[in-house]
Amino acid sequence: MNKVSKLGQGVGGARRFQQRYAPFIALAIGVLARVLSHHGVDFAPKAVALLALAWMLPFALARWAAPAANAAPAAGTDPALAATAPPRPPLAVRLARTASTTVVVALYRNVLFFLVPIWFGSATLSSINLVFPLALAGMALFSCFDRSYRELILERPAARTAWGFLILFAALVPAVAVTASLSPRWAAILSAAIAFLLTGAALLPRERLFNRRSQSRIAAAAAVGAVVITLVAPGLPPVPLVCHHAAFGSGVTDRALVEPSQRFPAGVPRLYAWFAVTLPAIYRQGINFQWYYQGRAAGRPIPSSVVGGRKEGFRTWSYLSAPSPGKWRVDVLTDAGQLICRESAVVGEGS
Repeated sequence: MNKVSKLGQGVGGARRFQQRYAPFIALAIGVLARVLSHHGVDFAPKAVALLALAWMLPFALARWAAPAANAAPAAGTDPALAATAPPRPPLAVRLARTASTTVVVALYRNVLFFLVPIWFGSATLSSINLVFPLALAGMALFSCFDRSYRELILERPAARTAWGFLILFAALVPAVAVTASLSPRWAAILSAAIAFLLTGAALLPRERLFNRRSQSRIAAAAAVGAVVITLVAPGLPPVPLVCHHAAFGSGVTDRALVEPSQRFPAGVPRLYAWFAVTLPAIYRQGINFQWYYQGRAAGRPIPSSVVGGRKEGFRTWSYLSAPSPGKWRVDVLTDAGQLICRESAVVGEGS
C-alpha cells in the first residue's frame, strides 16, 4: 500500500470516528466544563478561542490552497486547456481541505455543546429567557446529524454565516462579560456588534473586503444588530449571572434564611424572599426586586446590587411586612430588566 492510500485511509478513518463518537465527546466536554467551572463562565474565553479557530480555518485554508490567478501553465500543457481547466491541487492540499472540514465540524459542535449548559444555567424555567438556550440545544442536536448538517449549513455560505453568528454571539457574551466586567446587557450588545462585523466580513469576497463602501455597510449592519439586541436583551438569560438558590422564609439570621417554605399562615409578620446569586469575581451588578401579588406588580422595584467572587453565591433578600393572604412572587432582575431569579409562595389559603 502506497503513502497516498495510507493518507486517504487515515483521513477517512478520522472522519468516521468523529461522525460516530464526536457528539458524545462534545456532550462530555460541555458537562465537564460546567462541573469544573461551577457555572461554566471561567471557560468562556476558551470557547471563543475554539470558535475563532473553527471560523478562520476554512477561510485561511481556502486562500492558501487557491491557485494563483497569474500562475503560468506547466511545461507541455496546452495553453487553451490551461485557460479553461485549472490545475488540480496537490495531494497535500486536497487532504488538508478534507481534514479541515472534519475539524471545523467537530469544533463547531464542541463549542455548541459547551455553550448550552452555560446559557441554561442562567435561564429560568418559567420565563421566556429559556427560548435562546433551547435554540442552542436544538442547534447542537442538529449538528450531530452529520450529513444534513453539512448539506444544509456548512455547504451553504449564507446558512453557515447565520449559524456562525449565533454561535459566535453566544460564545462572546460570557467571555466579554467576564473579561471586561460588563453588565449582561452591554455584554450582549457588544457581542452582537462584534459578531455582525465578523460575519459580515466573512460574506464578502476577498477583493471587496477592503472597499470603503463595503466596510460602511458592515459597520451599519453591526450597528443595526446592536440595536436589535438592545431591544431583545430583556428576553435573554443574564449570562454570566446564575441563580444559585431561591426561597421564601419567615426571617433572615446571619444572612441565612429562617424557616424556608412555600406556604405561610395568614398573619405572618414578615415574608422574606431570599436569593443566592453566583457571578464572576470582581463583578458588580445592579439588581431590582419586583414583588407580585396575585400575578400583578405590587409596588415599585426595590434596587440593590450583587457582587461576585463567592462560590456559594452572593446572598441577598427583600421582605414584605404583613403580607395579605394570597399568592406572592418575587422576580430578581438586572437593572436592564433581565430575569435572574424567580420564586413564589402562598400566604394563608389553607396553608
